[in-house]
Amino acid sequence: MADTTELPNPSTPLAFLPPALADQVELSRYLLAATLGAYVWDIALNLGNDFALLFKHRVRFPTIVYFLSRAFTLAFVLTSFIYSVAPVRDCNALAVGYSACFVLSQTATAMLFFLRVTAIWQPSRFAFAVFSILWIAVVGAGITIPLGVRGVHIGPTAQCIMTTLPADTQVAVIMPLINDTAIFFAITYRILANTIADSPVARLRVVFGGTGPGLSALSQALLQSGQHFYFVAVATHITLLVLLKLPHLPPY
Repeated sequence: MADTTELPNPSTPLAFLPPALADQVELSRYLLAATLGAYVWDIALNLGNDFALLFKHRVRFPTIVYFLSRAFTLAFVLTSFIYSVAPVRDCNALAVGYSACFVLSQTATAMLFFLRVTAIWQPSRFAFAVFSILWIAVVGAGITIPLGVRGVHIGPTAQCIMTTLPADTQVAVIMPLINDTAIFFAITYRILANTIADSPVARLRVVFGGTGPGLSALSQALLQSGQHFYFVAVATHITLLVLLKLPHLPPY
C-alpha cells in the first residue's frame, strides 16, 4: 500500500495496489465490460425469438429453465462488472452475491442440457439416473465458490477487490466439464445410432459435417448446437483450470 500523502490522487483505487496487480485488475475490468456488452447484444439479437417463445407458445418447464439461465447469467455478468468498477458498501456481501449468481447460472444451464439428453435417451431410466447424479454434482461443486470467496475494499476507497479464492474452486470447473463431456458423447452416440450410416467414414461425416443418410433436421440441429456449446465450454473450462493451477497468479 502506498502512503496517501505521496499520491497525486489518493482517491484512485488502483494507486493502492502493486503495479502488477493493478494491471490485472484493470485488464479484468475491460474483459468484464466486453463480456457484458456482448451478452446484452446477444439478448437484443434474440428478443424476437424469446418473445415468441414466451408469448406465442405454451410455457413449459424447459422454457422456464431457459429464461432462468438467461436471467442468472446476466445477473452474474452484471454484478461482477459492478463489483469491479463501482463503489460498494459491502464488498464481501457482493462477492458472495455474484458468486451465487454464477452457481444459479451454471445450474440452470446444466439443467437445459440435462433435459435435452434425457429427452433423447427416453425412456432409459439408467440414463436419467446417471445424468441426474451429474447435475447434482455440478450444483454441489458450484456451491463451493460462494462459500469460500472473499472481498475487501481497496485501501480507503469504496471499490473492491477479491482477496480469497477457495482452493476447491477447481471442482466447480471440473464437474461441469465432466458433465458437458458426458452429455456431448451421449447425444452424439444416440444420434449416430439412429442413422443408417454403415461405415466409420460415414459416421465421422455425420459427426463433423452434420450431414448423413437418415439424419433428420432435428437431429442435425441437436448435433451441431451441442458441438458449438461443448467446444466453447471445453475451451473456457480448460483455460480457467490452467489459470487456477498457476501458483504465482493472485486470486484476481
